Parts: sequence; structure tokens; C-alpha cells
Amino acid sequence: MVNVIYKRRSIRKFDLSKNVTYENLLELCRAASAAPSAKRQIDKEYIIIDDKKIIEEIAALPHGTLNPIDCNSFIALVGKNPKDLTIPGMQVIDLSMAAENIMIRAAELNIGTCFLGVYPIEDRVKAMNKILNIEEGKFCFGLIAIGYPEDEDAFKEWDKFDPNTVRHNR
Repeated sequence: MVNVIYKRRSIRKFDLSKNVTYENLLELCRAASAAPSAKRQIDKEYIIIDDKKIIEEIAALPHGTLNPIDCNSFIALVGKNPKDLTIPGMQVIDLSMAAENIMIRAAELNIGTCFLGVYPIEDRVKAMNKILNIEEGKFCFGLIAIGYPEDEDAFKEWDKFDPNTVRHNR
């Protein structure tokens, strides 16, 4: 597991000739559901996206360094209605941990990922909720692009640790 953590990185160039299987995408959702959550609240859902028409709709939205059209599949992390949760303030942390589990498990499977943030930017949340038919009260937290990297060297170990960022006790 440790080596996988050091090999995981954001992939922005995917080999579009290779598709991630639905079974692997489902396995990534399973890994996400193993993430911790505050008081074990069930505060998230997942949408597997591999329909080119939906991906084209997503790509039409403003985006960062990864154009969604350059990827064959995504998992959307969806937050449940905060009114229905025991500790709603912890939901963003719970969703973040689920996203990290997806990305680490994908790296174990030699599948590349890149997180695309949606929440808390209201325009993005509204647009994604509309595209993905997310019901009122729930929200799209983010998308994870998932595919096989174009670069064969994508998973080499990369140590970004800086000991100067660590303090001991105070």
C-alpha cells in the first residue's frame, strides 16, 4: 500500500483507445465506501459516467487543465442533503476521504485519476446537478476522471515530502 501512495498522481492525458471496465469502476466505488465517515453517516453516493454524450455536456462547462472530453469515464461523488445528516458539517471531509480512496485504489489497479472540483462553486454545482439529474438537496461534490494513462511512466514513485513542513508537538 505504501508504494501505491507514493506512485499516485493526477493524470491528465488518458489513452482513449482503452476503456476502464464497469466492474473496475464499481470496485472504485466500493473502495470509496470503505472510507471513514463521521458517526458512520451514510452521506454520499456515486454516479459512474461513461456515456460520451454526458461527457460532452460536462466538457462544455468551464474546466481546468483536464478537458473532460479527453477521458472515457468518471465517477461523480454526490453529497446527500445536509438536512438528513447527523453531522452535516463533516460531509465535505467524508467526501474528500472517499475521493482519496478511489484514487489510491485506482493506482493499485494501474488506472489513472484526476480530481475535478465542483463544490463549493455554486455555478458548477448547479450545472453538474442538472447534467447528472441530481435531486434537489443533494449536490455534486466533484468528479474523478478515470482512465489508463497515455504515459507509460505515469506510476513511477515520486517523493514530494519536505521535512520542513513537519513540526513536533507545537
